[in-house]
Amino acid sequence: MIDLVRINIISGNGGNGRVSFRREKFIPKGGPDGGDGGNGGDVYFVGDSSINTLLSMKYQKKFVAGNGGVGGGNNRHGASGKNIFIKVPLGTSVWSLPIESEKKLVLDIIDEIPKKLIPGGKGGKGNKKFANSINRGPLLAESGMDGTEMHVELELKILADVGIVGMPNAGKSTLLSACSSAKPKISDYPFTTLEPILGVVEKGFKTFLLVEIPGLIEGAHKGVGLGQKFLRHAERTRILWHVLDGSSNELLGNVEKINRELKQYHMDLSGRNQILVVNKMDLVTINSTIRDLKKQIDGLGMTVCYVSAVTGEGIEELIATTFKVLENVGDRIIVENDELTILYPRPTRRTIRVWKERGTFVIESEQLERLAKMADLKDFRARLQLWKVMERLGVERLLVREGITVGSLVRIGDIEFEWE
Repeated sequence: MIDLVRINIISGNGGNGRVSFRREKFIPKGGPDGGDGGNGGDVYFVGDSSINTLLSMKYQKKFVAGNGGVGGGNNRHGASGKNIFIKVPLGTSVWSLPIESEKKLVLDIIDEIPKKLIPGGKGGKGNKKFANSINRGPLLAESGMDGTEMHVELELKILADVGIVGMPNAGKSTLLSACSSAKPKISDYPFTTLEPILGVVEKGFKTFLLVEIPGLIEGAHKGVGLGQKFLRHAERTRILWHVLDGSSNELLGNVEKINRELKQYHMDLSGRNQILVVNKMDLVTINSTIRDLKKQIDGLGMTVCYVSAVTGEGIEELIATTFKVLENVGDRIIVENDELTILYPRPTRRTIRVWKERGTFVIESEQLERLAKMADLKDFRARLQLWKVMERLGVERLLVREGITVGSLVRIGDIEFEWE
């Protein structure tokens, strides 16, 4: 089962605004009518109950939303970019992977409602938006804002009603096949099961979902025997079937070992409702041994069912008991972190910086960068209008303070021109 993958997601870029003027017969000076660019597409994650693995993410590592369309003449707004919906199994946690800090949980997918993770870039303004009583023929428009790129890790924790845990070779796979239509690999040696296996138990019109957690050993909470990889799938279960080998001489010791591993991995697991399922009762044939066994187990004060997965003894009672316990537990789903990080669009850079670098005067301003990118600086009218914006923002004063003179080279983003 593929339950841990890393992917790259990118929201769409905003469309550029348009520089356009109304041109119609008998209307010689129609004025600016350049439309705004469309917003870039957003990135959503959506749960899908029909899939139970992240296998598709193994082969597609990059997901890109559509870019916004360019604004048109006649005040036509650019088309919005196409949103992208990434389908994942229910129970998937989405973690951001910042370069210089620890990963953070940003989404927890426990239903089929689409959840937005990153928004697309905002579309640029057309020249219509820059018209005023003084400048009636604006030649400036904004470029669209870039989309956001994000590296994320997807971690699947299966949403199931019942998790089957226990020591290796306790008969968990045989029990799963006896209760459901699942066909796990069954053999007489430990660690036959190497990945979680799902099965559905039906009784009349009622059902519950089982997930078999591969055998746990001492030190599983530290990753011994791939314990951490398996234990994550027990986090989202409502109750646990704690399967014991009834023929073992260390029955109570095995109960303590597994419960200790559950507690050390996650505190919530230690308090999860458990049904002790004493399996392989067909191998315990001496009546005195059975009495001693039940005396030990019943002394733990837990719900206990004695079964034989091979012969079917006690299976119906186990299923009936499980339905009763599930009714009392309710539908609460354990969520990793209730205070999830909310990602907002990147804040616009309001601070304007000016400095001299190797004879070139560099201006850092997101607003000016977006305007300069779209301006036709060969046209002196466009240069004049850009200078007016720089003057209004106080950039001219900063340039003079840095010692700019006529003929000096100025750089705004990727655009360079001579100062006049």
